[in-house]
Amino acid sequence: MSQTLSYRALLKLLLPEDWRQSESYLAGLEREMLRVSANGTLPQSPHPVGWGSAMHNPEITLDFAETQPELVTPPFPSMNELLDYTGDLHRFTAQQLPSDQGLWFQSMPPQLEASQIQAANFGPSNAGKIKSIYRKGLANRYGKNMQVISGVHFNFSWSETFWQRLHERVGDSRKLPVFVSENYLALLRNHLRFSWLLAYLMGATPAIDRSFIKRQPEELSPWKEKTLIGPFATSLRMSRIGYVSSSRCTSSISYNSLTDYLSNLYQAITTECDGFSLIGLKNEQDEYRQLNSNILQIENEHYALARPKQPVQANERPFKALRERGVAYVEVRALDVQPDHALGVHPEQLNFIRLFLLYCLLKPNPLISKEEEQEMSNNHQQAALLGRKPGVSLRRNGTEISLQQWGHEILEEMKPLAETLDRYSETGGYAQLIEQQEKLLDHPELTPSARVLAELEAQDLEFLDWGQQLSQSYLEQLRQEEISEDNLKGFQQNVQASLQKQAELDQSPQMPFADYLKDFGVLKPPGLLPDQA
Repeated sequence: MSQTLSYRALLKLLLPEDWRQSESYLAGLEREMLRVSANGTLPQSPHPVGWGSAMHNPEITLDFAETQPELVTPPFPSMNELLDYTGDLHRFTAQQLPSDQGLWFQSMPPQLEASQIQAANFGPSNAGKIKSIYRKGLANRYGKNMQVISGVHFNFSWSETFWQRLHERVGDSRKLPVFVSENYLALLRNHLRFSWLLAYLMGATPAIDRSFIKRQPEELSPWKEKTLIGPFATSLRMSRIGYVSSSRCTSSISYNSLTDYLSNLYQAITTECDGFSLIGLKNEQDEYRQLNSNILQIENEHYALARPKQPVQANERPFKALRERGVAYVEVRALDVQPDHALGVHPEQLNFIRLFLLYCLLKPNPLISKEEEQEMSNNHQQAALLGRKPGVSLRRNGTEISLQQWGHEILEEMKPLAETLDRYSETGGYAQLIEQQEKLLDHPELTPSARVLAELEAQDLEFLDWGQQLSQSYLEQLRQEEISEDNLKGFQQNVQASLQKQAELDQSPQMPFADYLKDFGVLKPPGLLPDQA
């Protein structure tokens, strides 16, 4: 957004129809979970045939492991439609699961043995081998346990009409596609600045099974025999205890512009890492251990709290899609599964995130320096590991500030935005959302993470036993609920079409894999986007 306009000036500049158009959006969800045996361990059986082909079913695929289904919805123009569809997709997934297996509905995994975790198998085709070897690379680089952590991803975009009106109001001289892409990047800069607030408000992973880590970090304490808890933690999943980058090689991906983002991403996926070279490309049996020894094997290995995205076409890499067509939507990745909801997320949380993203867009979003980048990373870790600790502090522009004070300042700034939307939009209820989050800041015991620990204490249960009880309850609920006729028909068609497509692909002639892999790795350096030339 133009830095010549202050946040409040921009709010006054927009007209009622502009605010109504801000309600014109598309939203989708991706939800990961684990397939488990009756005793809470990971089974060795393959992806259930009732879910179709993991490679070709767009709605039930696999994340890292063969036992880690990922449910992916198409985008919808309203939260109600999205959640209704998500519910039916969960029901179908549960009802097609073999009766002797269950689903683990928590973010942090159950009892683990690394030998039980098998990387997802996408078949013998070259395209399938790429996906499978990439996952083997992840296991060799970061370990398997980290890869089976599950979460919820929220995909969001505004309509072209909204962007056109905003483009006109601020009088930006750039072409509309460039304006859209650069403002999605600007939004993401502010999201990175304030992501710690979402960790505090929505983090729901303060406990883990002891099998998840080898050594007990100082921030964790024992609970009973098999559980470790973070007494003040909000999101162990998104802390250095959960998702962690390898110390062998690191990369910094700038969000200061799309060109910077692509340039840094290109460097990371084409630059060799000495530490990863030690892993080797193949083992003694001539089997691939990773796709390459670069800092990132492919674009998806760039772990981030949020990412700019562009839908890919057939056989197209995400880098090329972004470079040629710009940013189409943002993917918010830092959401823990909510243990008290079968779908893993509450409607009011999604609506607050939508409001939060609009705030991040409209608030001035200066470029991020190296110093601020480190500060933001430390703030997120502080909130994730110690967010509910009395008096916990963060750093803002080099100065210490309490988490509660800064959180209240952000929510206070969001109030005029919420009140304006309540006045002009049909959805409403935004001011109430702000009030709900203020209560969580003032009363840490009300946060999702605190409620998890309270449940463990009240029921005197290990994390594994508590998670199994909840998961079994949700599975039984979903298996008994009806699926709308239209959605059921669509799910069944996707299953059959994906199985047929997989069979055809597996039987089709394939070029030598080494040649295919070489062609797959060819990328052109990022230049100006076509609309900037």
